[in-house]
Amino acid sequence: MAAYNYKSSRINLDSIKTETPKNQYIDLLQRTIDAQFYNSPNWWEIYEETSVGSFTFSKVDVRIDGVINAETGLKLGDDWKTLIFKDISKSPELGTYYKFDNNIWLTVNIEKYKNITSTCTVRRCNNTLRWIDEKTGALYIEPCAIEYVVKEPRNYITQGSPFPTPGGFLHIETQFNTRTNLINENQRFLFGNPNHWMAYKIIGTGINDFKNTTTYNWQDARILTLDLIADFVNINQDDVVNGIADANTIRYEIDLNKAGLVGAIGAKEQLVASVKYNGNTVQRAIEWMTSNPSVATVDSGGVVSFVDVGECTIIAKIKDSTVKTECQVSVVEIAEDIYSILIDPNSNYVLEGDTKTYFIKLYKNGVEQPDAFSIECIPNNVPPSKFEFTVIDGNSFKIKNIEKDVSSNLTIRITTPNYPGVFLYDISLRGAWLYDVSN
Repeated sequence: MAAYNYKSSRINLDSIKTETPKNQYIDLLQRTIDAQFYNSPNWWEIYEETSVGSFTFSKVDVRIDGVINAETGLKLGDDWKTLIFKDISKSPELGTYYKFDNNIWLTVNIEKYKNITSTCTVRRCNNTLRWIDEKTGALYIEPCAIEYVVKEPRNYITQGSPFPTPGGFLHIETQFNTRTNLINENQRFLFGNPNHWMAYKIIGTGINDFKNTTTYNWQDARILTLDLIADFVNINQDDVVNGIADANTIRYEIDLNKAGLVGAIGAKEQLVASVKYNGNTVQRAIEWMTSNPSVATVDSGGVVSFVDVGECTIIAKIKDSTVKTECQVSVVEIAEDIYSILIDPNSNYVLEGDTKTYFIKLYKNGVEQPDAFSIECIPNNVPPSKFEFTVIDGNSFKIKNIEKDVSSNLTIRITTPNYPGVFLYDISLRGAWLYDVSN
């Protein structure tokens, strides 16, 4: 006789009272996906950007499907893919980059607002934006997706021309991040290859980054769209080897803390190089060189050592560039201080009707000294009614040319206890430069 074990059919309501039909369905769906996810030929291991803008990637398992155009019902080409994630609680972010099939893909649509499953639509980046930031000189290369738009034919009855006009417009989508936020209106880019570069320029209203991922948060846009119009390649201004527009414009300046060095054998001096790019101070690696190591040497930190009597040149050069500056070095057996006074601007005339302000600086062995001067104007044969001379402070003065006088000139006499001797500087009162615009 068979024996049966009795099990109560009573449901323990306490154990499930916190469950809802939705949560039960999601749990069942996740368990089903876990069991079946890898049983498919469209499962792939790809790389996902860890956070928008980081351009660092980690592995993620996905299924990859095509994309259907919602308007036409037709499948889009291979430049568009749908990514389906194993974890249905995952929330893909708009603008995230993915890497697979030797390409970068940009997330252009997410489904987290209306689907239980976790999916997103990605678009293949078919080119790159390459530019040099005008403030820092840094090179940026950003993946982008380009569409080529041809202008439609106009109605020749109402709009004049009966001919279709190729517009030469580009529409670009890329990730909006701290790098692409540096792009400006009218900025130029090169696309193509070294044998056939095409130049395009962003139009005035062509930078659009106002597609917020949440309605009221204007800082959370993740997609940047650019509209560009055809331009011309400038072989002198553009880097036609690497495809970077406006790369050859000279923007770097190097300043040294000392204009020249004079010292005795065995002495040392510190040179400091400051680099500016478009007037903005930037940090760049400096390479130091000497034209004659038997006279003076320089180490990687800019410390100059005087070796033997003679003259040489110390060169400061920005690493991996041709931009450089020089410092003249004179080595003597016994050091002698060399003084000089410089007038800025170094312009020895004032035009009729103008007022010009001059600044005075004292240099000792090429190094600017904090000093004040006694400043005197000797009119020579210039009548006092033709000019005004004013001492502003111990380091500056100004001259107003009331009426020209070409028969003589003013002599500025500058003295200071720290300068051996008297410094004289002649300034003439010239007539105004007038141009005949009647022709």
